[in-house]
This record gives sequence, C-alpha cells and structure tokens, in this order.
Amino acid sequence: MSDMTAEKEKRHDDYSQDENVERHVRKNRWISVDIGGKPFLRFNWVSSLLASLVLWGFVAAVLIDDENHTNPKLPTEFSRWKKWITVNFSWMYILTQDVWFIFVLWLLFTKYANIKLGRDDDKPEFSDFAWFSMLFSCGIGVGFYYYGVSEPIYHYRQSANLQSIPVTNDDQKAQQAIFQTLFHWGLHGWIPYIVVALTLGVTCHRQGLPMTMRNAFHPLIGDHTRGFAGDLIDALSISCTTFGVCTSLGLGVSQINSVLARLDGSVEVNQKTQTGIIWIITAVATISVLLGLKRGIKSLSLFTFTIGLVLLVLVTVCDNTWFLLNSFVEAVGTYMTWVIQVGFKCGTWTQLNQEFDNGYEYEGKSLLWGQDSLSDKLYEATGIETSSALAIEKYDSGPSWMMDGWTIFYWGWWISWAPFVGMFIAKISKGRTVGQVIKGAFIAPILFSFIFLTFFGSLGIKMQRAAEMALDVTVDKSNWSIDCAASGYTGGAPSSEAAIALADKGYYLLSCRSSNDRILDVMAPYGKLTTFMHLLVLIGITFYFVTSSDSGSYVDDIISAQGHENPPWIQRVYWAVTEAATAQALLSASDAGLSTIQGVSIVAGLPYTIAICYCCTSLYRALKREMRDEDIMAQRHGFVVSSLDILELYSPEGMPAQSPSAGDRFKSNIIALFFPYKGLKTAAVAAYNDDVMGTIYAVVATCTWFAWFLCLCLSDIGEGTASIAWMLFVFFVAQVAIIRYQVRAARSIRDNFLNDLFATFAMYPMVISQMELEAPYIEQRKQV
Repeated sequence: MSDMTAEKEKRHDDYSQDENVERHVRKNRWISVDIGGKPFLRFNWVSSLLASLVLWGFVAAVLIDDENHTNPKLPTEFSRWKKWITVNFSWMYILTQDVWFIFVLWLLFTKYANIKLGRDDDKPEFSDFAWFSMLFSCGIGVGFYYYGVSEPIYHYRQSANLQSIPVTNDDQKAQQAIFQTLFHWGLHGWIPYIVVALTLGVTCHRQGLPMTMRNAFHPLIGDHTRGFAGDLIDALSISCTTFGVCTSLGLGVSQINSVLARLDGSVEVNQKTQTGIIWIITAVATISVLLGLKRGIKSLSLFTFTIGLVLLVLVTVCDNTWFLLNSFVEAVGTYMTWVIQVGFKCGTWTQLNQEFDNGYEYEGKSLLWGQDSLSDKLYEATGIETSSALAIEKYDSGPSWMMDGWTIFYWGWWISWAPFVGMFIAKISKGRTVGQVIKGAFIAPILFSFIFLTFFGSLGIKMQRAAEMALDVTVDKSNWSIDCAASGYTGGAPSSEAAIALADKGYYLLSCRSSNDRILDVMAPYGKLTTFMHLLVLIGITFYFVTSSDSGSYVDDIISAQGHENPPWIQRVYWAVTEAATAQALLSASDAGLSTIQGVSIVAGLPYTIAICYCCTSLYRALKREMRDEDIMAQRHGFVVSSLDILELYSPEGMPAQSPSAGDRFKSNIIALFFPYKGLKTAAVAAYNDDVMGTIYAVVATCTWFAWFLCLCLSDIGEGTASIAWMLFVFFVAQVAIIRYQVRAARSIRDNFLNDLFATFAMYPMVISQMELEAPYIEQRKQV
C-alpha cells in the first residue's frame, strides 16, 4: 500500500456528493441506475448482497424453524452460541471496553482534542440541544424504558447471591442494585459509540472520504477499503447494526404492547398484537427516513427527548424530590468509587462453576476452551454427580449465568449498536472538535442517563419496600429474595385480598411483576396523573422505537450506498422493511424467552469487538497524521504488497507496475502455507543482515511449524496432543511475528508488535509471503 499522495492534498477540495462517492468506488461493484433523469438506484451490490443474505437468511431460518412449534431449534442454538462466547470470551469483552475508555479519556487531555471533525472553518450544523437530543435518542432507544425500573428491581430482589460491591444489609443491597444498573448503562456502554464516531469523523469529514464504515479503517489498510475487504466491513456493519437495533425493537414492542393493554383492557398481550405494532411503527419510521436527516430524524429526536424530559420532571415533582436527589448524588459517588474495580470483573469464579456442569457440553463435546468439563471425570472417580448449582451452594457463589445474562449481553448489545450509533453521531457532529464530541456525546449523555435510571430505579425500590412492609413479607437474607406465592402474588398479578387492596392504592411487589409492568407500576400512586404518565410512557417508547428504527435504516442505507448521503427512496424503503422483518423474526424466535434476544446481541457483537480495537489504532494514526507528528510522518504506510491482496485476487488497484504477478503471489502463498522455510529464510536473512542468524531463525520456526502440524494430525491418538499442537502454533506465530517486526524496522514501516502477532495468527502464509517479497527492497536500501 502506498503512502498518501495527491489525493490527500485534495481532501478538502469541493466535490459534488456523487463525484466524491464515485472517486472512492470500484466500478465493478457499483450499481447506478437513473430513470427519467433522476437517481433510481445507487448502491454497492457486493456489500448489500452479503448483508441481505445474512439478514434474510435469519428471517428464513426462523420461518422454517417456526414450523416445528413443539421443538424449535433456533432458541437452543442461540443459547449455545451465547454460552460459548460468554464462557470463552468474557475476558475480551471486559478488557476491550476498559482499554477503549482509557484511550478516549487520554485523547481528551492531548493536543488531538482540538482537531475538528471537518475543515478548520466548518461550523456545527445543529444547535447543541438538537445535537444532544439526536445523539441521545439514537444511542439509548427503548431499553431505557424497558430496563429503567426492571433492572434495579432484578438486582435488588431477584439476583440471588450476586454482589458486584460489598453488601451486608438491605440498604447496601439497594445501592448495589442501582450501581449495577448504572454500570451497565454508563461509561462502558457509550464508549464503543464514541470510538467509531471519532474514527469516522476524522477519516470522513476531515479527510474527505465518503461516510461509510469501511473508511474508518482507511488509515490502516489504505485503498483496500475500496475492495472486497471494504465490502466485508460494510456488510458486517449493516448486519451488526440491524441485529443490534432489532434487539432493542424486540424488547420495545413487548413494552408498547403492555402499555396499550394497561390503557385499554381490550388489547391483548400476544405476538399477533406485537407483529402489528412492529409493522405500523416501521411504516412511520419509513416516512421519517424518506423525509431525511434534518426534517424527519431531527424532528422526531427532539420530540422524543422532550417527552422523556417531561416525564422525568413530572415524576420528580410528584414524588419526594429530596429522596430522588439524595439517591442520585449517592449513586454517582458509588459509581465513581467502584467502576474501575467492577469494570475489570470477569466473573472468574462464578463462571468456574460451569466446569462442574455437563450442561456446558454439546453433542458430547465441551463448550469450554482448554480442559473439558470436570463433571464426567469427577463422576468417574467418585460416583458423585456435580453441577454448577451444587458449586454455587457449596461455595456461596453468585449465579454462573450472570455474565451472559447481563454484563456480556449489555456489552454485546452496545457493541452491536456501535456502527449504527457511531456513524450517526459522526454524521451529526461535523464541525465539532474531538474534545467536544467526547464531552458532549459521551460524558453528557451518561450523566443524563444516570438521572433517569437513578430516579426511576429508586422509585421502584421504594415501592418494593413499601409493599413488603404492608404485606409483611419476609426477605430471605441468604439470597435477598422473597416468595411471591406466599406474599399474595400468582402469575405476576396480586391474588391475595391484601395484595389486591394494596394494588388498588397503586403499590405492587415489583419483583413479582413482569418486566413490562414495572415502569407503569411506579406511576400508579399518583392518582389522576397516572393515566397521563402512562400516555407519556407510551409516546416515549413508541417514538424511541421509531427514532431507533429510522436511524438504523438510514445508516444501513448510507453504508450500502457506500457513503452516498441521499440514496434513492426505494433503497431506504428496502432497508426499513428488512429491519422490520428481522425484528419480526427475532420476536418469533424469542417465544422461549429473552435468551434468543440476548444471544443475537452477543453473537453480533463479537466480531465488531475486534473491529473496534482496530478502529482505535486507525483513529490514533489518523490523528497523528493530521498533526503531522514526526514519528509517523517519517515512516512508510505499509509493505510493498499487502497481506489482504488475496481478497482482490492479488491485483488490487494502485499496485506498482514492478510488483510480482498474481500468479507469482499465489505461488508464494501456497509455498508459505505448506513449507514456510523458504519465505522465512529470505525475510530473516535480509532483516538481520546475517545469513547464519537468518537461517537459524527460519529453521527453528519451520521446525516448530512441522511439529505443530504433526501433533495436530495425531490429536485424536492421545490426550493432550491437541493442546501441545496449539502451544507449538503459538510459538510459531510468535517467531514469525518477531521476524516481521524486524522486517518492518529495516524498512521503517509503521505498525506495532500486537498487529504483527494478530496478522500472523490469522493468516501466516500471506504474512510470510509479504515479508519474502519485501526482502529485495531491504537489500536495495542497504546497497544505497
């Protein structure tokens, strides 16, 4: 990949929208159709097709699975995927969120904070209030209403032995419940949005690239963003965005159904009603998308944010204001005290209990990486059956499902929204600086979220305590739970005379109620204002639903059109319908419970976790180039050939005329795949400038490779052989990465050793071939 050339110098020149997109589109991937002199189609057919296959394939799978109502397979599959990802990748989800936060916080106090997302003389398009309303409405969605009361109540009375912070009495348990909610909706939640928003803002607004996710990676892979690598990034982004939005829509539609049923007893709570809600709201969202960003989405966002603000203020003045303000101040202090420690909590010992349970096996094979489940071995040795439930009881542990049921679900949910919300924030933040975006689109929304969550969560816990006092409920202090049946509740509704009489006064045992009812219940004590508040909730949820849907469709449309800001109307309708169909399918697949929705979110978030890590590297490089830092300006952008050239059949655009032919590249890759010694020796000898040392490095690495391959082939013969094989592969990867590091140093190619390791691990033949073809240039440099 070549360094930035004249294209860089022209990045601030004025181009029409069509011209700007056309300059960055591969012609063989671009479909452009005009009818009557007006644009009818403008889209990248490769990324659009790939994303459509994933989304409509999911819809088709649900329809096929739905034919077997007695034994549907999809809920089981998603539950298995969720378990597998959570058990094996909790560490990655947890660590990456923390690293992203540290990186963004560091940026705020550096010279890079003053870099503007756009030209130096650009001004913000939207007022501060409109900007904040749009990013808040887009970034939060219906989850605010669904979990605002329900989550604190769950952590207070239904989370068994879960204590993220020390708890010795019920007051501390209440504070822990509020803290856990803020933790899931705080810094760690919004950080993926900001990383993507800043990366796109710098690379697109400032460097003149079309606003699409592929260009967030341009500082890393250069013009490969215009090829198949870019198509894969955009397809993944569309799929991830749609699944993330549909997770919220799947939660929101049930909430809307419950509010309608509370306001009108004739409305039934069932899937048929919820299907109608999805398609009615999709129609409204489609109209909003057709109206565009300023007329449609902006107006809806302002209205939705205002409704939520009115509800918040009304609840504050109707209840004990002093109590809510006390709770907010204490909650923020608790959050600041514990967020670092809890932010690194992976649930190590609670998840260890899963090793004692054969429920983490599938078709006789463990879902756990490394050692298989211990349950069978322990049974063979002692005849005693073990389980995670037994381990929890014996060691007084928290529930082993807490990570995938809550924290990892949330991280996957936020991450799956990142391409959608991050791109939307970047879109509306043109003319603002990096520092302004961090403070206004990161810190400010979190503080406002804390007010909403603390106020409504505290009202929920207050009502729970009031009902427990009135009904003389006994709280089991061993797990902080209550017996709903003994307390006068059956099927989520008050059934005893005392419980019914108390409900008539507007007070409920919220832990015995459904999640959809809880936010409505906390407004029940306010007499004649209750119905009005319920209407505000209905309007707020509905329009959050609409703004999430139209914003998601809008972003999908722009990505599929490879950055075209105003794609033809037919494409907008297509992506809105695709999103609605996916939401409908997700709703149908979720009859077994919330597990499917959580599974989709976690699965969709996994690949983008890796992508956002690279976004951090890409953003850092882009900022350093904007400031023309000496260290990065003195280095070359990349190797003479790229390890990603295989995606373009070794013929990427802009490849120098003297570069090896596609046939030679293919031959080099095949040799490196099956006999790495040849390429490694050539690269090592050139990099170390020593025939003997280079040969030794190549021989050792090749021997390690052969040992890995041999052990892998014999892995079924003896226990532990597979483990030895992968240990050897790790050693091989490390040796190749070290040689790559030396090659880069010899050629002044910028990168870092972590990327060397990851690139080698993912595609070692391409990396070895890349180094082999770089070696002659090292020799030429020495001669000069």
